[in-house]
Amino acid sequence: MLNQFKKNSPSKYKILLLITLITTLYSQEINNSEYSLVLAPDISNQWWSKYNNYGQEQSEVYFNYKTSYTNKNINIDLKVFATKNKIYIGESFVQSKLFNNTYLKAGKYYKDFSSYLNDNLSSGSLLVSNNAKPMPKVGIISSYKFKQSQNFDFNFGVSHGSFSESTLYKTAPMLHEKFIYLNYFKDQNEFSIGFVHEAIWGGSTEEYGDFPDSFKDFLKVLISADGPLLDGEPHANALGNHLGIWDFYYKRVINNKELKLYYQHFFEDTSGLRFANKSDGLWGVELSNFIQNTDILIEYLNTMNQDKNPPYVNENYYNHSEYKEGWSYKGYSIGNPFIDYLENNPSQVLHLGISSNESKNYSYKLLLSRKIESSDNIKYQLSVGKIINQWLVGIVITGEDNMSNNIGMQFSYDL
Repeated sequence: MLNQFKKNSPSKYKILLLITLITTLYSQEINNSEYSLVLAPDISNQWWSKYNNYGQEQSEVYFNYKTSYTNKNINIDLKVFATKNKIYIGESFVQSKLFNNTYLKAGKYYKDFSSYLNDNLSSGSLLVSNNAKPMPKVGIISSYKFKQSQNFDFNFGVSHGSFSESTLYKTAPMLHEKFIYLNYFKDQNEFSIGFVHEAIWGGSTEEYGDFPDSFKDFLKVLISADGPLLDGEPHANALGNHLGIWDFYYKRVINNKELKLYYQHFFEDTSGLRFANKSDGLWGVELSNFIQNTDILIEYLNTMNQDKNPPYVNENYYNHSEYKEGWSYKGYSIGNPFIDYLENNPSQVLHLGISSNESKNYSYKLLLSRKIESSDNIKYQLSVGKIINQWLVGIVITGEDNMSNNIGMQFSYDL
């Protein structure tokens, strides 16, 4: 059996074995490492087996490995994912301190904003979730505390990324991303308001040819300035495909209990920027330790007002007429998976996430989601495990109403 495995083992598994060996040899210099193996023999198209899974293809076997390393002013994170047929690098980056509270970050990573969001339980950030593979990016992030008042600070960042070539994109488009947050702290309270702007620009397609990509064009993208007036259009549109969120967050700590409230207001043009799309966005509340060792998260996603008043409010979230793959990367929505990047699908979604935290004996997580504006199945995933020394052994059940369950086994080990 072992000889047969060696004979058929492709080089990608040898690479994975080498990474694991090196990490083990130098484990004394590494903050932590985790190995995770999931066996899911009943492959299905059920929701939580497809989405918010780091862009991994559905497989009978998942092997995930992650580690981090810190030395003085440098931090390195590495994640390796392997399925039955593929192996690829997940969120992996190098972050180096430049000066004060300013850092340079490069690699494949998700986001440095909406840090309050519990990605383990959430249905997914409206802009960058764990639904797709991480995009290659390089960015600068920083923070500043006001000298006049120690209760205020703000953090900000800017990054440049790249999408990938595809059947639609002859040349890969580029990503521009920036954010700024004003934060207020007093006693046990924390409040934050943020603005995040994303833009797809440059690249080329068979249908439209080369899109503008000069430095002058980048400056237009930076401030969302108009591009050229196209034939048949009543006015010029912003150069590239723009989208973003207003991000509101409140946290209160009461003894060992923690309450979070948040709202991500989505926009794709000036109408959404001015809240003409009303209450559209992601609303959430999270309670930690109100039930001992338990996190409870409830979210409401509303996208019903995206076409409320055309042509002024006529946004079709995640879609675009020229960048036809919309807000997606390698076939998956970059943001919340309940918003379809190919079709206009106004919807309302209720989502519940519950998990254990800091328990030394057991682990569990439950995800429940359902569209409420129309008839829909309840999409669920339940994982339950027992922690024995540093091992977690458990089962994972994924399914939908009136559909067979996908039952798998989960094993993980923390160094």
